[in-house]
Amino acid sequence: MKTLTKETPVKTDLKLKFIGVGLIIVSFLLFMLPEWGIGATDEAAFGLFWINYSLTAVYFVMMLSQGVFSFKRPFQHLQYLNLYLVLFIISCYSLNRQMSIFQDSVPWLEAFITLFCVSLMIYSFRERFPKRLNQFLLFILGAGSILWVYYAIYLLPLYIVSIFGVLALGISLHTYVPLWVVIALGFSVYKAASEKRQYLRSFVAGAAFPILFGVFYIWQWQNRNEQITFSGNDYVIQENETLPRWVKLSQQLPADYLTERIMKTDLVYQVPAVEFSMWDMPGENFDEVKRHDPLVILSVLLLGEPSLDRKEKIKILESMYDARHQAEERLWSGNNLRTANVVSQVRIYPNYRMAYTEKVLRVHNNMTNSNSQQEAIYTFFLPEGSVVTSLSLWINGREEKGYLTTKSKAQTAYKTIVGVEARDPSVVHWQEGNRVSVRVFPCTPEEERQFKIGVTSPLQQQGDNLIYENIYFTGPSTLGATETSVVYLNDNVSGLKMPTDYKLTRSNAYKRQGNYNQEWSLQFSTPTLASGSFGFAGNNYRITELPQQLVPFAPQQLYLDINASWSENEFNQIWEIAKQKQVYAWDGKQVQLNELNKAELFSLLKQQNYSLFPLHKIRNPEQALVISKSNGISPNLSDLKDTPFAEQMAETLPQQATIRIFSLSQQLSPYFKSLKELRVIAPMHGDAGQLVTLLQQQQFINTTIDQNTVRLGESGLAIVKENTTIAGGTAPDHLLRLFAYNHVLQQIGARYFSKDFIEDKLIAEATQANIVSPVSSLIVLETQADYERFDIQKSKDSLGNASMNGSGAVPEPEEWALIILAALIIGYFTLKPYFLR
Repeated sequence: MKTLTKETPVKTDLKLKFIGVGLIIVSFLLFMLPEWGIGATDEAAFGLFWINYSLTAVYFVMMLSQGVFSFKRPFQHLQYLNLYLVLFIISCYSLNRQMSIFQDSVPWLEAFITLFCVSLMIYSFRERFPKRLNQFLLFILGAGSILWVYYAIYLLPLYIVSIFGVLALGISLHTYVPLWVVIALGFSVYKAASEKRQYLRSFVAGAAFPILFGVFYIWQWQNRNEQITFSGNDYVIQENETLPRWVKLSQQLPADYLTERIMKTDLVYQVPAVEFSMWDMPGENFDEVKRHDPLVILSVLLLGEPSLDRKEKIKILESMYDARHQAEERLWSGNNLRTANVVSQVRIYPNYRMAYTEKVLRVHNNMTNSNSQQEAIYTFFLPEGSVVTSLSLWINGREEKGYLTTKSKAQTAYKTIVGVEARDPSVVHWQEGNRVSVRVFPCTPEEERQFKIGVTSPLQQQGDNLIYENIYFTGPSTLGATETSVVYLNDNVSGLKMPTDYKLTRSNAYKRQGNYNQEWSLQFSTPTLASGSFGFAGNNYRITELPQQLVPFAPQQLYLDINASWSENEFNQIWEIAKQKQVYAWDGKQVQLNELNKAELFSLLKQQNYSLFPLHKIRNPEQALVISKSNGISPNLSDLKDTPFAEQMAETLPQQATIRIFSLSQQLSPYFKSLKELRVIAPMHGDAGQLVTLLQQQQFINTTIDQNTVRLGESGLAIVKENTTIAGGTAPDHLLRLFAYNHVLQQIGARYFSKDFIEDKLIAEATQANIVSPVSSLIVLETQADYERFDIQKSKDSLGNASMNGSGAVPEPEEWALIILAALIIGYFTLKPYFLR
């Protein structure tokens, strides 16, 4: 062994080392270009691989020419070989983008590999560094050696196959790089140990660190697996349970990184196949970058996956980690799509305290195969009380506007055309929690698809100012996307605060161009509310101020909705003022609190990540107050459909009065947020001190609902509908659109869980205003024949798609013909007496 490691008297060539470092820096920067949104296409990435691979080959040739590498003694001059291996590692990861042997590394693994490569590069100059630094470097290299042993074993099934691929420009040599790194590290530590024994101890200590950490991680994995199993057993034991098992698990499991990884196993993270000969890829029905994590691989290999099916894991991820966008049903893959460009236009009506936003998005497919059709799915997050009022899709270079139809017809048409016929549709559906989902198909490499969505929103009141928050979305990556954003103010305002990168281009118009930015807002002083109205179909719609009004209310029963977000101080403070009344909590059954059981019950319920308080179990809702607090996580109402819990709510809540809720946090759980949209609950927000004051003064907000008045979220505004024989008005048609959306939700109310909540009158109201709602969707199909086939018709008594430059849609040519004909007929009979004189 000494003969193998003893260096021949070759002059140390610093120049060759510095060339190696320079090539590594260039190779790394080229490798990072797709991560920075440059050259993100498959074709460009493959070209970058060849450059990375060529740089590796160039340095190898230079090593041969300088006599610092020989095939007889390949590990003799390790200081040069280390630099060569770093270049080869970069080339490996560059090739993996095209030939996915393993999925993208998790962030900690990326950082660790980068640290290892930097340490290996620095260690090539070890003779110039002090002993302490070399010990530190050997500690890192020792830790990295375990990782490369893992990779060498991971690629073991490919070793024999790769031998036959060596002749193909040597690409299959990448398979053996981890093995070469392990061997080179072995020679390096042997050589260092022969100089100083402390170096060996540093290397061994480094190698022990990931082993010990891995054992600790696997032990944690085992404990969490047991917790899942035992919680499942407890669920079986419970009698008369109305919620599914996944709800109980998501309430009890710690909301940490380990639970998330366990739930994403086989959805996001790779797992070993049963035979261990190849490696199983994650499923494609969960839209998140597929990841490779050695700790997950080893845990699953040794302990197996949790006893949960895919549906349960997805539901838990939706509830605990807000993964609803990723869990959207997908008919086609969208892995290679990115958002290339965004055009945002915002028209603000200051005196009506509302805004209309249009976003035009262009979607690019990075694949080089022209036959690669993919589906783009976006989730747009809307301000409270907002509604989608337009949808367009560009087909053959022409903008085609959406037709409003029932949600079921839109789903049937989209699934049939996309899933079977693979032609052009786009659809937008209402989702709970102030969200909508937009689907566009097909997105091909041959052209970028373009669609437009329009949203009508009330502005939010904050003190003496009105706030406009940008409407943001998740979907295909926006990395490298450009944006043009224009804000139009319909009236002059005072105290305007715009982002600094928006420049005044003309009167009351502000423009920004640059990279896409989703987090921005503007504000201005609240102007006097306009008195104008909008008239349509025999009704007038006007906006009015409707601040929260406190009315006398003395609750007889208090229900504490306790979960992990509560503090003990809050609980004690509320108990002191509430203990004179009947105070209840829910622990699988209704339990009345007293001095003896309150501490124990609070401690038990606080272990829940979130709570789903059964409002249908409240005995006298008109005399009750529910005190709640949320950290923002819980299932949606739709997640609970077809469960006994939902069936009981559907049976009981429609007969009950609106339930008063006091939230100790500014945000409601998704569960309560949906119930608020449906006007099942009337919430107030504040701290424990404010609640104590309300209870002492025996006051709460007015919960009376006028069927011709709708409140617009937290804006302090309402829209009133009035019957009139006088048509017209100066207000924008968005008044009718906002009224109809909130009115439809108000009428659905507690019947949301009922299978027959969709009624013709709700559909008719949504159609008239052209709004996306729980009963209606907007869809664009390729041809008129497609609309006829699915019985989707354009309503003649509708506002049509909203427009940036006008109130409602411009009449179609055939509509203009009817209008002109009617005008001629009316004119003829009106003027006929004058001509006959």
